[in-house]
Amino acid sequence: MWKRRSVCLGLWLCAACRVGGGGAEAGAAAESGGTPARSGAQTAPVAGATPTAPVTASAAAGTRSTTSAATMTTPSAGATAASAAAGQGGHAAQDLDAGPLPAADAAVEAPRSTGPGDWKAGDYPQDLMGSTYLELKGLPGQANTARQYKVHVPPSYDPKKPMPLVLCMHGLGQDPVMFCVIGADMPKKSDSAGFLLLMPFGYQNSWNAGTCCGGAVTEKIDDVGFIRALIKEVSSHLNIDLTRVYATGLSNGGYMSYRLACEASDVFVAVAPGAGAIGMDDIGGGTSASGDFSACKPVNRVSVLDLHGTEDPLIPYRLQKPSLERIAQLNGCMLQTQSAAQPASSGDTKCVSYTGCPAGTEVIGCSVDGGGHVWFGSPNCGTGVDAACAIVGANSKTLVNTDAVWSFFSTHARP
Repeated sequence: MWKRRSVCLGLWLCAACRVGGGGAEAGAAAESGGTPARSGAQTAPVAGATPTAPVTASAAAGTRSTTSAATMTTPSAGATAASAAAGQGGHAAQDLDAGPLPAADAAVEAPRSTGPGDWKAGDYPQDLMGSTYLELKGLPGQANTARQYKVHVPPSYDPKKPMPLVLCMHGLGQDPVMFCVIGADMPKKSDSAGFLLLMPFGYQNSWNAGTCCGGAVTEKIDDVGFIRALIKEVSSHLNIDLTRVYATGLSNGGYMSYRLACEASDVFVAVAPGAGAIGMDDIGGGTSASGDFSACKPVNRVSVLDLHGTEDPLIPYRLQKPSLERIAQLNGCMLQTQSAAQPASSGDTKCVSYTGCPAGTEVIGCSVDGGGHVWFGSPNCGTGVDAACAIVGANSKTLVNTDAVWSFFSTHARP
């Protein structure tokens, strides 16, 4: 039962993720009655929850052993530059102006798939719901901390056939089990739709998404570099379709999805942030509406589906439009919108798409009228079953984020 409550309780901790100093950590610690974790063995500082520290998976247990940094090479020189910038809490220094990206034939080239690996269908580590995680050690820009993650491989996986991969990122104060497994029910969707599911654990339960959030920002953690290295590692075990790699997340994880669109568009063809924005100094109802949008300079076009509640009490809904307009502009879209074909507007949900985008690229924003800071459609939050969810606002009666996200991803692939 504590896990069902924690899915929702963890979301509101984003109110504490202001930039600079130890504000985010202090806020989370104050609400949980303790101090924030300071190592890779994070525990979610969520009231009412009693999680245990993650345990590292071992080779003896039949799961992946730890890997040295020597095997964690980034895919390209551009990736290295992006990671270096991210490690300093900044953005990749791409030489692009505010105009649209170059034509598709000038985009960064990459391999189409990784080829067969040694993993089969199942969970890595085997206890998906437990506190055991796989680890990457020795990566630069991680405050000397081993980074942790879980992987779910659906029953339909065939090592001889490339399969798309979805990166799922939790919100501030959450963990992969709390959000990806329970809240968003991603493993079930992975099984029915047929995609690989990668669930990393944020440093001190947080992601360095530019100006948001928590210890990852104050420690200048290189989360872009970590995710690049993580995909490189997982690709040595699984046959990933590199033309169909996607990222999604809630709140701080939504912010990180945007950062990956800005700084790792050579890896991700589409992202779907929920209750997030391009990294800004406007968390928790601030007043700035400019932030660092100009620092978002992807090298390839990237499709975006943004999902946000109009009454989000933590990440203001008004941040959706400038975030989407920045991506639309860089993708070469017009700034006019029209009703989106998919997801279609229905009930309390309105979805619009930016017009004039190049073929194969979409920029879509969906808003839930009266919706709060919620992964919409989750049966574990906002339904009235658990009163604790009321602190994040109302759920949607029509939009199911997990379904909408995969429907969006499934129509996009790098040419």
